[in-house]
Amino acid sequence: MSPEALFQTANSLALLGWIALCLSPLAPRALSVVGGVAIPLVLSGGYAAIVLSHWSSGQGGFDSLQSVEQLFESRWLLLAGWAHYLAFDLLVGAWQLRTARREGIPHLHVLPCLLATFLFGPAGYLLFQLLRAAHRRGARPPAAAPGSPAPGRFTLARLAADSPRYTGLAVLLALAMLPLFGAFLIDERRFQGINIWIKPLKFHAALVIYLLTLAAFARFASPQFRARPWWRWHERGVVVAVILELIWIGGAATLGTGSHFNQATPVAGALYSFMGVAAILLTSASATLAWAVHRHPAGALSAAVRTGLVWGLGLTLPLTLVTAQTLSGMGSHWVGGTASDAGGLWLMGWSLDGGDLRAAHFFATHAMHAVPLAALACARLFGPEAKAPVRFAALAYAGLVAVVFIQALRGQPLIAG
Repeated sequence: MSPEALFQTANSLALLGWIALCLSPLAPRALSVVGGVAIPLVLSGGYAAIVLSHWSSGQGGFDSLQSVEQLFESRWLLLAGWAHYLAFDLLVGAWQLRTARREGIPHLHVLPCLLATFLFGPAGYLLFQLLRAAHRRGARPPAAAPGSPAPGRFTLARLAADSPRYTGLAVLLALAMLPLFGAFLIDERRFQGINIWIKPLKFHAALVIYLLTLAAFARFASPQFRARPWWRWHERGVVVAVILELIWIGGAATLGTGSHFNQATPVAGALYSFMGVAAILLTSASATLAWAVHRHPAGALSAAVRTGLVWGLGLTLPLTLVTAQTLSGMGSHWVGGTASDAGGLWLMGWSLDGGDLRAAHFFATHAMHAVPLAALACARLFGPEAKAPVRFAALAYAGLVAVVFIQALRGQPLIAG
C-alpha cells in the first residue's frame, strides 16, 4: 500500500477509536477495549513496521529542529510520526476515561478533554488535569466533619457543598486561564487592535465570577427545588453551555479571528447563532435561582436581603437579553467612534469616543451583584424587614442600565476620553 492509503486507513481507525471512547458508557468494557487497547495496538504495529522497513532510508535525526525537519522529509517516516501521534493520543484518552471512572468524574465533563486530546494531544491532557483538580476542589465535603467550614462563610469548600457543579466548573475555568495567559504572552497577533487572547481571558474571568456567585446564592434556595430532576438537568445544561461558549471563543482566538458578529462564512454564522442560544441557557440559571430563593421564605435571610437576591437574580436575565439581542441585531458593539478596542477604557476596553453597547451589557449582567449589595445597605439603613427600599433600589438599577443603554445607542461614550 502507498503511504497515502495507509494514512487514510490509520485516520479511519483512530476516528473509530475516539468514537468508541466517547460512547464507552454504553458498553464500558467492550468499547474501552476497542478504543483504548485494540486500535492503539494496531497503530503501534503499523508504526513499528514502517520504522523497521524505512528508518535506514531517512536523513537527519533528533539533535536539532533542522535535523528533525530533514528526517520527516521522508513520506514514510512522516507517516510513522503521524501513526505515533494517533496511537499515543488514543492511549492518553483511554487513561483519561479510566481515571475519570476511578475518581467519580462525570463522563459528560470528560468529553471536552477527549475532543481536545483528539485534536491537540497534550492540550487535552492539560485540560483533563485541570478538570481533575477542579473535581477535587468541587467534591462535596463530609457533613459535620471536625473543622468543617462554618455555615455562614463563603469558603470554597462551602461553595462546593452548596453547588458542586458550578463550583467545580468555576475552579476549572480559573485554572484554564493559566495556559491562556501563556498564549497571551507569546502570541503577538491582534484583532480589533488588541491581543487576540484578551477576549478569552475576560470571558473566563467573567464566567468564573458568575458561577461562583450562583454557587454562593444556592444555599438560600429552596431545597425542594434543588432536589428536583429538572433542576439537576438544567444545571448540567448550563455547564455544557459555558464550556461550549468558551471553546467557541478560544477557538476563534486560535484562528486569529472574531467569535461574536462573525458572519464571514456560513459555518461561522451558524456557530454565532447557536452560541446565542447557549448564552441564553447559561444566563437563565440566574432566573431559576431567583425563583428557588423566592420559594424558600424559611431560609436564614432577612426579608430585605431575600428581596434583593430575588430581584437582582431575576433582573439579570431580562436586562441581559435586551442588551445582548440589540448587540446581535446591530452586528457590532460600537455605535460611532473608532471601531477598535485599542485605546479603550482601561481593563474594560469600552470606547472613549463613541457609543459602546458592552457597557450596558456589563451592567445588565451584574444586576445579580449590585442589587443584593444595595439590599444589604437598605437592611442596615431601614431595617431587615424593609422590602420597599430594596425594590426601589432594584428599579433604580434597572433604570441605570436603561440610561447607559440609551446613551450608547446615541453614540455617546460612558466615559469620554
